[in-house]
Amino acid sequence: MIEIIHWLTLSAGTFVAYIYFRDLGDVTQMVLNLNRINVLFAIRYENYMLATSITLIVAAAILHLVFGAGIGWLLKVAITANVIMLGFPWIWLHVGLRNQQDHARYYSIEEAKKYVRPEESVIVIENNGQARAHPDYHIKRPHLAGTPEGLGGENVIMTYCCMTHLGLGYKPEIGGKPLKLEVLAQHGNNLIMKDLTTGEPIQQMYGTRERDGRHSDGMQPWPTFRMTFRGFARAYPEGEVFLNPIKRFRENPFLFFFDNIVEMIFLWATVPHHNSERLLFETMSVEDDRLPRKALVWGFTVGAEAMAYTEEFIRANQNLVNANVGGRNIVAAYNEEFESVGIFYNDGDQPITSIDFRGNSNAGKLSRVETVNAAAYWCVWVNFFSETDLNRESMVDSLRVVNA
Repeated sequence: MIEIIHWLTLSAGTFVAYIYFRDLGDVTQMVLNLNRINVLFAIRYENYMLATSITLIVAAAILHLVFGAGIGWLLKVAITANVIMLGFPWIWLHVGLRNQQDHARYYSIEEAKKYVRPEESVIVIENNGQARAHPDYHIKRPHLAGTPEGLGGENVIMTYCCMTHLGLGYKPEIGGKPLKLEVLAQHGNNLIMKDLTTGEPIQQMYGTRERDGRHSDGMQPWPTFRMTFRGFARAYPEGEVFLNPIKRFRENPFLFFFDNIVEMIFLWATVPHHNSERLLFETMSVEDDRLPRKALVWGFTVGAEAMAYTEEFIRANQNLVNANVGGRNIVAAYNEEFESVGIFYNDGDQPITSIDFRGNSNAGKLSRVETVNAAAYWCVWVNFFSETDLNRESMVDSLRVVNA
């Protein structure tokens, strides 16, 4: 009987460890097309899975040591395998990434020039005159960046997914209650965070708790846009830049080696993903050949309607497109001085004929559309918003009718 219990506990513990590794190991999605439901289950019940697996494996080891049950060498192999399957995802997620939701460090533009090239694209959020830029290279590892004082008096953070090439600003609150977020997985090549207050997964592109559904009230999106670093420096000379430099050896030898290893893994995985049409993770359910997979789009939603524009289309239309999306007029514009695409609401009574980087137009000051996914990969945008329209033509005459 003890022999049977030993093998049952060892088998069950190893099975749970395998499921944990499969669904949260990240690299496993390079070879396995994981079911989204399983990934969400693992996120919700991560701690239970860890506790269950460890308890069962320890029980099997005790039965072997005390009663001689099982086979010694096989038990050692199983324990080693389980340590790897449980340890790798946990260390990768909880130590390797070390998100910075409330303790990110921002640097002056002059300091940032040592790390960021002038032509490099940065993801920008702004409020009450305070602007913050986030270079892809530096935000890719922590995935979340924010400070206790917030942005211009508002609790706003940057969320980032390197698989989507997407930074999105959010207020990490739902129903007026602050969220403590943690990075747990990806699916469909887009980041999934976990709300530690409820244990619920939150897809970056939707910003809503999974249990509440895509169209529920979620985190408030914050207007987010891209521009070159030199454009940011011109537009916001007092702006701040997020940097995530690896500590020097003499400051912290352990973090020096550990973070460099994590960095090499990221570069090994992401450079081919960004430089080819191939996907690192084949976890997509939608294919749409209207654009190449890795074409960059400015996707956004207004009400229930989704729209995406490419920079090339906007520039081919004299840098300005008027359209109606979700019952509201919008204008998509490219600013050459600051090298930036902007999507703005036009709630006035006339089409836009001129607009600057900050939204000052012939119809007054326009506000940015807050749901813009700036320069996201087309394949990921359309995977989550399969109903999206693309590059809707300028409709000046119809806008006059709508605004009449």
